[in-house]
Amino acid sequence: MEQRSLELGGGLFRPDLRRLHENLTARIRGQPQVLSRLVEALHRRELDAVPQRGSRDAFFFAGPTGVGKTETVLNVAELLFGTGRFQRFDSSEFETPEATAFLLGNRTGDSGRFGQVYAKCPAGIWLFDEFEKGHSKFVDLFLQMTEVGRITLANGETLDLSRIYLFATSNLGSTEILGRVHLPFASLERHVTRCVRRHLRPELLARFGPPFVFRPLSRAIQEEIVEQKLEDFLAWQRCKGRRVTCDAGVLRLLQRRGFSPKEGARPLIRLIEELCGNPICQERLAGKNGDGRLEVEPGGNSLRFAK
Repeated sequence: MEQRSLELGGGLFRPDLRRLHENLTARIRGQPQVLSRLVEALHRRELDAVPQRGSRDAFFFAGPTGVGKTETVLNVAELLFGTGRFQRFDSSEFETPEATAFLLGNRTGDSGRFGQVYAKCPAGIWLFDEFEKGHSKFVDLFLQMTEVGRITLANGETLDLSRIYLFATSNLGSTEILGRVHLPFASLERHVTRCVRRHLRPELLARFGPPFVFRPLSRAIQEEIVEQKLEDFLAWQRCKGRRVTCDAGVLRLLQRRGFSPKEGARPLIRLIEELCGNPICQERLAGKNGDGRLEVEPGGNSLRFAK
């Protein structure tokens, strides 16, 4: 398999396209259908198997909050381009024509948000979160970016987006599928796709193609994510020279409190840092290194080092 190389500021970066699916599935849990289809699309583009039209490519991610949409985009950016080649836009900031104009700058020389971002990331991934909240003029800009692969700023400068992947995320259709983890994926996908088609203009859908539908996280997947994120935290502690372990009760507490129906896995990282970080701080303040085994305190809402 031919491997594409990029000259990106800090030197040559070569993505491992052979292991792209393996690496993504190790980082993103509970979304096998999405990842398989996404990797196939990225392979087609990265290996020049199909003609390119407009931007490098455009993908639309739909599904509930906290199930891996943004995390998937972040990991794709790292695996394809290395660090520093990801830029995020909050589409809810562009709900008016005036706010949308801010993206393009002005005629006096201001290059706007697009120009500023392009200076940092002329090749990589631009993510537009909560895409459905953007004004119709914002959608017009996005349509131009995907169709012709360039955007002209108010100062006359034209940005070449042929090396930019455009990702959009949305919660369209997700309210009705929250908690329905046992519903067949095909049924979930049809429902969310219908909602997306009702909301987005046909010409925009044609550029995106069918949406990538992320499903709610099952209990088993939540447990896997807790173990993964906790191990990431403990590995970071080891890099700092601290030997910290956890008993099974810690996992159960994190599983119980680390997820919510509305936010999915979003509270988990902050919860791990709070519950596990506090006793480490107490040890450090007492002049100790912070080594030991964490356990749940009586009462079941906080952690301590086992005595």
